[in-house]
Amino acid sequence: MKLRSYSFYVIFLSSILLIWFRFNNRFEKEIAWDIFGYYLPLPACFIYDDPLLNEVDWVKKINDERNLAGTLYMISSNDKGEPMYLFLFGMSLFFLPFFLLAHGYSALMGLPMDGFSETYQVFLVIGAIIYTMIGLYYLRKILLHFFTDRLTALILLLIIFGTNLANHLSIKNLEPVNVLFLLMTLVIWNTIQWHQSFKLKNLIGIASAVGLMGLIKPTESLSILIPLLWNVTTKKSLMMKFKLIYLYRNQFIISIIIVLFLASPQITYWLIKTGRPIFDSYKNAGIGLDLWSPHILNVLFSFRKGWLVYTPLMVFSLMGLYVFYKRNKTIAFGLILHFILAFYIVSSWTEWWYGAGFSNRPLITYYPTLAIGLGYFFLFLKKQTWLFKIGVGILLAFFVFLNQFQWWQYRNYILDPYRTTAGYYFATFLKTTVTDQDKEKLLVQRDFDKVRDFDDQHKYQAKLIQSIDFEKPYSVELPKGLFKPESDYQAQIQSDSLNKYFHVTAEDVYSFSNLIKYNALTSDDHIWVEFNFNIRSTTNQSLNDVYFVTTMSCRNGDYGYLAPELKTDSANQWQHYKLYYLTPEIRNHHDRLKYYFWNPNGRAFDIDQMRVRVFEKRK
Repeated sequence: MKLRSYSFYVIFLSSILLIWFRFNNRFEKEIAWDIFGYYLPLPACFIYDDPLLNEVDWVKKINDERNLAGTLYMISSNDKGEPMYLFLFGMSLFFLPFFLLAHGYSALMGLPMDGFSETYQVFLVIGAIIYTMIGLYYLRKILLHFFTDRLTALILLLIIFGTNLANHLSIKNLEPVNVLFLLMTLVIWNTIQWHQSFKLKNLIGIASAVGLMGLIKPTESLSILIPLLWNVTTKKSLMMKFKLIYLYRNQFIISIIIVLFLASPQITYWLIKTGRPIFDSYKNAGIGLDLWSPHILNVLFSFRKGWLVYTPLMVFSLMGLYVFYKRNKTIAFGLILHFILAFYIVSSWTEWWYGAGFSNRPLITYYPTLAIGLGYFFLFLKKQTWLFKIGVGILLAFFVFLNQFQWWQYRNYILDPYRTTAGYYFATFLKTTVTDQDKEKLLVQRDFDKVRDFDDQHKYQAKLIQSIDFEKPYSVELPKGLFKPESDYQAQIQSDSLNKYFHVTAEDVYSFSNLIKYNALTSDDHIWVEFNFNIRSTTNQSLNDVYFVTTMSCRNGDYGYLAPELKTDSANQWQHYKLYYLTPEIRNHHDRLKYYFWNPNGRAFDIDQMRVRVFEKRK
């Protein structure tokens, strides 16, 4: 290292600033929501004597006592319905050293050894900071391979303080993207080194990093393309790469064995819980990968979470990738192809805004490649006129300021992490306060438990879609073929001296099931659905343990599930119900609204006067 290494000073001072900022922005519940799910195998194994997660009562107790998540969505199930971890073990492996240090420190100091006290949270934060520093260290090494020290220093300053990297490598550094960023730098750096010296340690570094990325987020295994396509641009160079792999086949065999060793806890767990070496435990019908319906424009430009809206500096990185390819094709091809494919996969996730992150969180994983692109943009800029350079400099300064200011707005709840629209964005642009009038422009508020009072009905217009009194055939105001009752109503219609009604016997577990295509109801992002009906018990007891279920249904299953219990005050007496359902984030507008009565405990009851209305936002 040179005595006057500007890039070293940038990393050193940035690290101090990030560490200071992180410890001044610790949360009361660092281990919560997704982090709770990633971390769960450690206390399960070392504290609660349930490494396979055969029981969930202790998890429920912890969650209830500490309020770590709205639901236990981080617990999945196998084909037999037995509980198992939703997330893979990758993040647990990175949490493990600091969990053990916290556990030992707690034992030594007589502190609670419950896995969730402040001691454990502090040690995890320290561990995340260390991973952040290692990632930045290797990013600097990569950039110095391509650029001068001064240019490297400038790139580092812009990437750290001009993008959403600062948020997710500081106050959000317990999330996977921090570790994925580190692992990506290791993949690229060791790829550079192995193609120069062909040392075993570098190939092990590549294989281990790729394997660990796959254990955190399986789609990140695609990073294997970077070393495979390094120096490959033609068919001839591809054949040379295959010969190189064969020449160093012993190194590759050793590296594969190490990857299998790292993956062995996960594979063993799957075998024990499912009987299969590979199992998809991510069972969430409402969220998933849909490669045929990417959200590319939303990911780039949406005011909800568009990458280039909140991290506009990356426009120059994208431009620089073209310069990179023109000037250094043999290396650029693999890196750029990997980025394009990875970006497409990121865009194909149905929840393309990725929760409450700032800007588009998963793209941070690919910032090492984009940092190289930014460097090549500056090499291009060097040969331009002074007027052009001044214009770009002004834009760069504004983009860094805008990113930092919007990050401040995000941290102070001016920019909503879930619900920002174009109208709200411009209403709060460069503002330090927000008004109730501004908030009217936000997307609809969806609570995590999906239960909310419909208290702003005046902003919506109603449309009747179903009205059945069982005296005559039901009627709907929908195009033919889009409304599909799944029950044979006529077979269950009975009558007394007053009227006809729909009878549910004790053997009918599911009754009055209906499906309606969402795009037949609206083109909006949400609707409210109102259900009005009468219900009565036909036994000598009042009704209970009967539920009215509303959900969205897609080819992957049901999501947005809501099932309030129905009760009557007395036997053989009609009771009126009015229920509201707010649709969840719609995965596909061809999905169907589904509703039915669920009778799990064998109650007999009658239904009458069924009336369903939908409410669309007034234009």
